[in-house]
Amino acid sequence: MNQQLTLGIWRGMWNASQFLDLYLGELKGNGVQSYRRVFPRAKYQSAKASASRLLWKPGVQQMLKRKLEKMEGVEKS
Repeated sequence: MNQQLTLGIWRGMWNASQFLDLYLGELKGNGVQSYRRVFPRAKYQSAKASASRLLWKPGVQQMLKRKLEKMEGVEKS
């Protein structure tokens, strides 16, 4: 049971990372399309709500901040 919980948390963070990569990159801030790319079975309205909830999670906000800082560092180089 404990191992499944750990795998579930890891999978959730991997999905969030994929979502943010799309959100910040190719899909340029489109949360709905980013969410639907990671979760292709999601309907539009579900993806809209879920993307918003995902962006409000503290762990995702920290990950977003790190990715933005990394992008700024690359742009300055």
